[in-house]
Amino acid sequence: MKLNIKNIGLAAMAAFALASCSDVVDYSVPDKTASNGAPVIQSIYDVQDTGYVAPLAGGELNQMLHIKGQNLSHVKKITFNGVDVDIKQVYAESENSYVKIPRVIPEQVTDTLVYETEQGTVRMYFPVAIPAVQLNGLMNEFALQGSAVQLNGSNFDLYNFGDTTETSPVSIEINNTAEGYHKAIHTDSCTETYTSIVIPKDCPDNSLITFKWKGLNGEMTKTVPYRMTDDLLIDWDADYGSGMGPFTTLTDGTNAGDPQSLGYKFLRINGVFDNWSWNGSYFGLNWPEKFAGASANPQNYVFKMEVWTNSANPIPSYGDNGANGAKNGGYLITLNGAKTRCQFDFQNQFGFSNTYGEWVTVVMPLEDMVNSEGELTPPQVGKWCNIEFIMQPNGSAWNCDHAFGQFRIEPKNY
Repeated sequence: MKLNIKNIGLAAMAAFALASCSDVVDYSVPDKTASNGAPVIQSIYDVQDTGYVAPLAGGELNQMLHIKGQNLSHVKKITFNGVDVDIKQVYAESENSYVKIPRVIPEQVTDTLVYETEQGTVRMYFPVAIPAVQLNGLMNEFALQGSAVQLNGSNFDLYNFGDTTETSPVSIEINNTAEGYHKAIHTDSCTETYTSIVIPKDCPDNSLITFKWKGLNGEMTKTVPYRMTDDLLIDWDADYGSGMGPFTTLTDGTNAGDPQSLGYKFLRINGVFDNWSWNGSYFGLNWPEKFAGASANPQNYVFKMEVWTNSANPIPSYGDNGANGAKNGGYLITLNGAKTRCQFDFQNQFGFSNTYGEWVTVVMPLEDMVNSEGELTPPQVGKWCNIEFIMQPNGSAWNCDHAFGQFRIEPKNY
């Protein structure tokens, strides 16, 4: 019997084709953007919470959210407190949506999230924290007249501090009653991260700057001081009671590498100092009548000074010896022989370790300066007051180029 090779081949091909048809694999990809009804929100997380550990009951301005649910795609509109989200910045699938809360103050706080798609709308209670203006003062309260000075605080742009028109909801006025001086000014710059004013060239020392703005609960007012020269503790050009330690230079800003003087001599510390070396300067004054209020009620007063660091020489971290630890060493100041030396932990207490070649004002409660093991011992009018200024590296050797000036006592509030 002869085999018909041609027929056998055709049969094999047919069999293969039939087998292939029965073994077809569907490689189609599910449509993650498909929705078949109104949106449903099941939970909301911060976008950084990739483990879905802490579902949110509310949010903050500028916060990026991960919304989980159903039918979340094909978004038409999303609002928080009636403020529209930029839809172009939303990434939405059926079960996941990534949304950023707008950094805008709402006209009315409704505590409501509205999520609208092509197939419906869902509303839910979702309060958004609305921050208030934080205005602590000027970054450099002794800035020279005619210079721009940054405001120490935050959220100025949210409350229209950048509006310089005649109808601006923000007013800024400088007053000095003794000098008969009054002038209205505007901000020079206002962004999310930086807001400044320019001090008029004719502004006298010992002036007060009053800011008024419209807050969520009505008009707000804050008054901050400018160049309170009447409250200076020490006149470095006169007798200051003692000599400087060998580690400290008293300078007027004309030595090589000095920062600009703010109108007065200041202390500059420049060099390398061994770990735990004790470097002290001691001076003082007869406590004047102008500080009688501070003697009677030190809790109502503060100690202030300006600090400068060379950008290449930040003040080192105090580590475990700082304000949150043992409080050993670092920069220390005491008044009137207080037994508890007051530590200035710049990083933990004031939020910086490097002023990058600029003068920055720091504020310390006067109570901390006159604390003698829990008992307040403020200086008394007419009595001699010792001032102790110590620098003690507290973790490693320090390479310093730091300056300090304008030691003074001021009221806590104006």
